[in-house]
Amino acid sequence: MMNILEIKKILESCEFNLFDIPFKFRVMSKGDGFLIQLKGYIKDNETGMFSWQKGGKHYLSSHVVKDEVVNKAWKACFDFVIHEAREAFYYKKQTIYHPHFLVDELATFVANSEHAKREQTQNQQQKRIV
Repeated sequence: MMNILEIKKILESCEFNLFDIPFKFRVMSKGDGFLIQLKGYIKDNETGMFSWQKGGKHYLSSHVVKDEVVNKAWKACFDFVIHEAREAFYYKKQTIYHPHFLVDELATFVANSEHAKREQTQNQQQKRIV
């Protein structure tokens, strides 16, 4: 069984540098296991201010092995970048893939929308847009 100090030591060997942004890993105890979290000193998309932004928490069992710790660290990096990309991508001046939409609002939107069907031809989709 691995302890929190062993996980921290493994994470010290992991580096994530993207666009000269400093990133760090956090480790916390959680029940019978641990959580790791990536944080980066980046500009907040809402306020425009630089601060430490935290990614999601990723669970590790107390029976974790080194490869799982490293792979989960990579997953934390991947998820962080995808999250930020979803916030930064705009279509018609709207962040259509924003990760902070409330699921109930999305469910209402879908229930009230005529979402495109795959079997529609490009021509039919164009008619809907106009």
